[in-house]
Amino acid sequence: MESFNKKNLQNIKDIFQEKTGVDPDTGSCRRSRPVRLAVVMVAMVVCCLGMTAFAHSRFSSLAGDDLSISADYQGKGIVWIQVENRSDKELVFQPRLKLMNWSTGQEIQPLSQDIPFTGTTFEAGADGIMTVDLSKAYDMDMLEQPLADGYYYLVLTNNHFSFGQDWMCSVDFAGAVTEQATGQDPGPAGTMTDTEREEVVPIAPETADPGLVAEITEELRPYFETYTLDPAERNRLAAEYIMLCQELLGQVEGTIIPPVSPMELTLKEPEEKVMFDTSVPLDMQLQLTGLHRRITDGYDKIIGASDMEEAMVLSAYIPQKKGDVDGGVDIPLLYIFIYETESIQKAQGSQGYVFIRGRLMTLEQMESFKIYEDGQYTCYEVSPLFYTDLRQYVESMVSQRSDVYFDEQVWERVQNIYDYYRENLGKLLNY
Repeated sequence: MESFNKKNLQNIKDIFQEKTGVDPDTGSCRRSRPVRLAVVMVAMVVCCLGMTAFAHSRFSSLAGDDLSISADYQGKGIVWIQVENRSDKELVFQPRLKLMNWSTGQEIQPLSQDIPFTGTTFEAGADGIMTVDLSKAYDMDMLEQPLADGYYYLVLTNNHFSFGQDWMCSVDFAGAVTEQATGQDPGPAGTMTDTEREEVVPIAPETADPGLVAEITEELRPYFETYTLDPAERNRLAAEYIMLCQELLGQVEGTIIPPVSPMELTLKEPEEKVMFDTSVPLDMQLQLTGLHRRITDGYDKIIGASDMEEAMVLSAYIPQKKGDVDGGVDIPLLYIFIYETESIQKAQGSQGYVFIRGRLMTLEQMESFKIYEDGQYTCYEVSPLFYTDLRQYVESMVSQRSDVYFDEQVWERVQNIYDYYRENLGKLLNY
C-alpha cells in the first residue's frame, strides 16, 4: 500500500465528517480517493476532538448549502456582487478574493491587498449586494481591455478558499466600459442572462428515470417525484419520508436487515495503472475518483429507511472549469450496501428483506447484485436501483450545478471510471 498522502487524508476527513458532523477542513486538501488507513483515522479523530461546533455550522456546499452569485462591474474598480443565500445558515464572506483568467487558469496578481468589501453578511434565505473595490489592488486600465479569449472571474470564500467554501462568478470589465460609451449592455462574458438562467432547471429523479421511480413502493413514490434546492424543505420532506418508512416497514412480516458501515472495510488502490482521462497525468488518475459514506443519493434523497443507514459510494470527480485536471465536483456512481453475513445467513430461506431507496428487496432478488462475501460482511453493488441509463443520470447530476464543466471528454472520463470499477469493485474490497 502507498504511503500516507493528501488524498488519504481527505478520505479520512470524509469519514470523520459523516460520522461526527464536524467538518475538519483545513484547506490543505481537496480530493478523496479510495484508500483508507485505520491508524491515521485514529490520529485524525484525536486531532479533531478539540474542534468547535462552529466548523460544522459554517456555510458549506459540502453540507448541502447553496447560493446564487453573479458579478456586475460598475466602472472605476467597483464590482457589485449579487448574492442569494439559498440555505438555512448565515453566510459571511471573508474580505478576500482571487481574480482569475479563465483561458489561462492563472491568477491575476494584485498590486496590493487593499480591497475594501462592504455587505459581506447574508442571513439564511436572504439576498443582496456585496460591494468590492478593486481600484487600488489592480491595474483597471489593463483589466478593462477586451480579452482575445475567455473572461475574468472572481473566487470568493467564507473560509480561506477551502473546498466547498469557495465560489466563482465571472466579471466583464470591458463590457461595462462599452456600455458606458454606447449606452448598450452587451452582457457579461461567460454568464447567462436572467432569461437564460430561468431556463436552467435541474432534472428531477422522475424526469431522469421515470421507469425506475415507478418501481418504488407506491406510498413512498411522491418523495422521489419531488425535487427542491431549498435545504429546509429538503429536510422536511426527508423527515416525513423516514416516518412513513418506519410505519410501512413496521407492517412487514419477516426480517428486514439493516445495512452496516464498517470503517475497516474499504477499497484498495488498483495494482495496475489505470487511465480514466488522457488529458490528466497518469499519476493523477486516482484523484479523479472518491470514496464516501452517504445517507443520501445524488438527488439528496434518503437511501435507506432512516438517517442512520448509509452506503459506500464510489464517485467520479468532474472539473469546475475547462482545463481542470484534478476533479472538482463529485458524481456518485456506484452504491455499495454492506450487511453482516451472519444476518444474511439467518434470514436465508425465510422472509428476509433489505430496504433500498424506497424498495423492499428479497434476498433472492439481491443475489444478482452481490460482489463480495466473507465470514463477516456481504456487499452488494446496487447502482441499477438508482439509475438505469448512465449518460442520462450523469446529465441530471450536472443539471443541478452551475459550477461544473461538462463536455464529451469529461463524459468519457466518467464512463471509464464507471466501467473499470463496475468490473473490478469486488476484488478491490479489502480490510
